[in-house]
Amino acid sequence: MTQSTIHPPGIQIPLTEPDYREMTSKSAEGREKKNIYKEIFDHILDNLMIVDGQSGIILDANNIWEPTTGFSREEIIGSHFSKVFADEQIKSVDSLKSENMHDYIISARLLRRKSGAPLPVEVSITIINNDGKDAILTVLRNIEERTEHENTIKLMNQKLKELNSTKDKLFSIVAHDLRNQFMTLMSFSEILRAESDTLSVEERDSFIGEIETVSHTTYGLLSNLLNWAASQTDKIKVQKSVFNLPENISGVVTELGGMLRRKEIEIETDYPEDFPVYSDSEMITVILRNLLTNAIKFSFRGGLVKISLKTEGDHAVCSVTDRGKGMTSNRIKEIFETFSGSDRGTENEAGTGLGLTLCREFVEKLGGRIGGNSAPDEGTTIFFTVELPKN
Repeated sequence: MTQSTIHPPGIQIPLTEPDYREMTSKSAEGREKKNIYKEIFDHILDNLMIVDGQSGIILDANNIWEPTTGFSREEIIGSHFSKVFADEQIKSVDSLKSENMHDYIISARLLRRKSGAPLPVEVSITIINNDGKDAILTVLRNIEERTEHENTIKLMNQKLKELNSTKDKLFSIVAHDLRNQFMTLMSFSEILRAESDTLSVEERDSFIGEIETVSHTTYGLLSNLLNWAASQTDKIKVQKSVFNLPENISGVVTELGGMLRRKEIEIETDYPEDFPVYSDSEMITVILRNLLTNAIKFSFRGGLVKISLKTEGDHAVCSVTDRGKGMTSNRIKEIFETFSGSDRGTENEAGTGLGLTLCREFVEKLGGRIGGNSAPDEGTTIFFTVELPKN
């Protein structure tokens, strides 16, 4: 074969024609591979950037940066890589390289969006050769949605733990308090049956009064347990309407008339005959029943309980005040917590504390607030707010 010498521009080495064809073929193949790699780099869904291993300047970035962070490629290429990191632990080249102290290490970090908001990512880096110099290929995977799911799962697990703890307390109440109540009922009933011929009228009336009191207490406890259980499973749906709140108050006072008469407690009211509110009538009645029951329980015999209503902005404030044993400021902060326990009444009446827990949950469901103030031996006021009609 005849050999010829070819001198391409800039190359002074004599080449044969086959040598030149092979060289140009490899060069074209290299360019094609580079274009393929560049196409993959630009369109991969993870945030990619190549950072100079010495200066920390971003040499290249793919197209996903703008839709995920708001920064276009042109805005970050040529900038220091710390521009896109919100994580204070990654500010220098050494700190970025330290993310690769172990092979294929992946760590959770925060990118900075153009708006300033953080974007949680997983960081994986590889030290690569870029024209004979060290460069850092940084792969940043958006984990925002996954992080939100993980946080939701954590909250659900925490809620589940709280519900399990509450369930245990609930079973304790059912096993202890209800059992004691029924034991009392059975004891008084057996005495009346066995000794009805020998008991005086006063003794018989006393036992009947005890049975009545325990029956009301047991009914209230069962009602609260059922209402609370329904509330925890979202079976209670709020059904608001306009109704006259004084009628609900009168109904509860009549319902608890036996307890009031037994402790010789009087009711004082401070509100007009018509006081319409916009709320769930049945839930409000449950709240009133529990507050008035507590006021009777902690009042001294022959005492006074005051129920008042007033307007405060777009809400009504309902207050129930007794002149009983009262409590400390620390204690009144605790009484609305779930199963915080209950103190004994002025005549050793028992309780669970579930009633006020239920009141708090119902008031909050209705969009109101509940609170109180008290002092030892000076009585207690518990109040809650309820929405007024719009018109």
